[in-house]
Amino acid sequence: MTPSEACDLMDFWAAAPWPLTRDEVLRLAVDRFGWTIEEEDGTAYLMNTVSNFTIPDVSTIGEDPLSYLTLRISDVIREVTPESTAFLGDAFTLAVREGERRWGTASLRDVKGTTIASWTTDSGGQISFSSAPKSLAARFETPQGVALDQRLGR
Repeated sequence: MTPSEACDLMDFWAAAPWPLTRDEVLRLAVDRFGWTIEEEDGTAYLMNTVSNFTIPDVSTIGEDPLSYLTLRISDVIREVTPESTAFLGDAFTLAVREGERRWGTASLRDVKGTTIASWTTDSGGQISFSSAPKSLAARFETPQGVALDQRLGR
């Protein structure tokens, strides 16, 4: 996924009419991005099948309202090598640069070997890109998810 595509996805979620339920988010993702919903044991799961990643799962946490969604913006590296580390590092840098062009200076932090760049949105949500040893991910935390984390002291 290109940095522009990753930022476009986050812009879409930042502009969504929050609060939304998990089911509403799943329907929006299918309608807007062509993603699919798979069902297992009566539970619907969102899949980004458009990007052709090895692991297409999109994590959605919270029911009513949704708190956040997380998706990969790179495929998963099977074996960490100096080349794969450089590749993911370069891709992360480009994604952060595009994010900073759109949303201003990122807040950077390191959590257990994962570098996270984040921005607060005008709606009170939060956009984050993370670089782990095996993949890159993007996360949109809804305004309601941010408020919940604050109430819980996170």
